[in-house]
Amino acid sequence: MPKAGDKEKAKVKVNVKERVVDESCDLSLSELSEIPVREIASFKRVTVLDLSSNRLVSLGKNFATLTRLVKLDLSKNQIRFLPDDFGQLEQLRHLDLYDNCLEHLPLSFGQLRRLRYLDLKGNPLTPAWEKIVGRCSTLKDCQQAAKNTVSICANYKPEYLERERLAAQQMVGSGDASSTQANGGGGAAAKDKQGKAIKPNNKKTKAKKVGGAGDNELTIKPVNATGGSMTGPGGSVTKSNQKSTQKKKKGNCCSKLLSRSALSSLLTFMLLFVFNAVVIYMIMFKNPEIADKLVEYIPHQYRDWILTKTEIFRLRVTDWISEFRTPPEEH
Repeated sequence: MPKAGDKEKAKVKVNVKERVVDESCDLSLSELSEIPVREIASFKRVTVLDLSSNRLVSLGKNFATLTRLVKLDLSKNQIRFLPDDFGQLEQLRHLDLYDNCLEHLPLSFGQLRRLRYLDLKGNPLTPAWEKIVGRCSTLKDCQQAAKNTVSICANYKPEYLERERLAAQQMVGSGDASSTQANGGGGAAAKDKQGKAIKPNNKKTKAKKVGGAGDNELTIKPVNATGGSMTGPGGSVTKSNQKSTQKKKKGNCCSKLLSRSALSSLLTFMLLFVFNAVVIYMIMFKNPEIADKLVEYIPHQYRDWILTKTEIFRLRVTDWISEFRTPPEEH
């Protein structure tokens, strides 16, 4: 019988307040077997939680109440499964599950729309989850793993779960029937001429089991942007239709860009024209001293030509202004 002292040693208590610095709480290397969720939740400013290198087997029932977490490190533990409501941590962007005992992930991962980093190295994942997650050896791999996992779980429908459950039951039933036929359906096992027992050929049964296990794994189906699958009856989209729609979209985008650029260039031209006219009017009529100073900076070979042109422009403007200001009777 275990003593009371052993139980107290198994449950290590940590002063969470001493481990909180600004927005992070570091509980790594603390030999924790249970997470002090209530103590952590009392610090509302904590958004980074480090629980690496502990003795955690599960996260507990109330872990999903820590909805403010943005970065979570659960690496180097013995976590075998994540809670079904893990997707309630919708603010989570960085999740490290390196070196644990996870075989699969909950479908609530589809709610983690902001997840940008996911590390699942060192976990005995099923072949289907390994195909989804990938190697996670580099930063880009972990970013792609987060994207793939969230998208697959978000598009995974509950109907497939029921089909997989029925397939698993059929596999178990067929396995029991084949074992009864091989071991004792007619009494003793078959014997050869020398009286030695002949072992039944189990290659077919093994192949069936392998096929059933493959059906029970998580199936991956690419989802089209319109919501239907890329292949399948009633919802298939041919390559020619996709190319035509892409060409139409490109044509519409090009026409919109051209119209916007034309409008913007016309507006800029009008604004520059008005600005230049106002500047010339202010310099030539209101401040002739500034005009004389500007003339000095013009090169000699162009000065006469520019002065004659500006003088003609000034006379025309003055005539137009005088005509505009005179009343219609005098005109």
